[in-house]
Amino acid sequence: MRGTAGVAATPPGVEEDDEGTRDPWSGAMLDHTECPRCGAPNLGSEVCCFACGTRLKVLPKRYGPPPAGPTPWPLWIGLVILLILFGLTAYYAVGWLVGYRDRAALPPWYLPVGGLVLVAAGQVAFWEARRRDARSWRLRRAPELPLSQAHTGDAVWARGKVECDTPVVPAYFPQECAYYHYVLREREQGEAGWRVSDRETKAVDFRLVDGDESVYVPSGCVRFDAPIYMETYVDPGATMQVKLWAIPVGLPVSLCGRIAGQTSKPRVDRLGEDLPGVVTWRSPADYVKMVARRARLAALGGWALTTAGVLAAIAGIVSA
Repeated sequence: MRGTAGVAATPPGVEEDDEGTRDPWSGAMLDHTECPRCGAPNLGSEVCCFACGTRLKVLPKRYGPPPAGPTPWPLWIGLVILLILFGLTAYYAVGWLVGYRDRAALPPWYLPVGGLVLVAAGQVAFWEARRRDARSWRLRRAPELPLSQAHTGDAVWARGKVECDTPVVPAYFPQECAYYHYVLREREQGEAGWRVSDRETKAVDFRLVDGDESVYVPSGCVRFDAPIYMETYVDPGATMQVKLWAIPVGLPVSLCGRIAGQTSKPRVDRLGEDLPGVVTWRSPADYVKMVARRARLAALGGWALTTAGVLAAIAGIVSA
């Protein structure tokens, strides 16, 4: 049995290993350690000081570093192939644009300016994608709660029926609504197709009722996502067509907003300064998926417009 100055000998009943070193945790209950920070006595088995929380010893590493995963070589091969295909496509696209400019006798500034316009449009699409993505993130974070469990200041999804004291009645649809939007189109003579002759949108304040609980919803604080209630011809000659989106009174809807006002008279406020609440006939999950899908489409459009603008600018510089 070994002992050194300043180190307690191995207590009886604790065996040494083959190299003569003992388990660092063996006999720890017999030792006392003073905290270097506050001086409080701690048992030898303590890792942190019970008085101030200062770490007293380093925990032994029981596991080594995780094994390195396999190299994703198929991913690298796929990226190389995509880069090669993109380079070839860009090369032939630039060649086609240069040839088109020569055949059409376009002015020399046409392609560079057109490229800048496309790049600017792509940046607008990226901005719209970021805005929609932020909106989707805020809507996804809001939990689904019944009105009886929502408190002032909470941003929640709630479900209930629409009730309204002063409903509006749209043309061609004699039913009381809290919101409607209709478009009236008329057939033009010949092969000109259809033209919009009238459109109207109206919304009023209403209450969302869930059992015995209700919340007041100002129409200016929410955005309406209404289903299509009617799309039909309104004359015997089929020359006028109306399309109507509406949220009638009594329709079950989902509402996302921030609860405000007094507890006895709650109301719905905007989710943020630049983000209104939502009233939709869809489920919360379906609406969030729709917003996220539109954000991805906007981002895809931004990449397409930016790429086309860069290729047009390169073609203009090459042919100059």
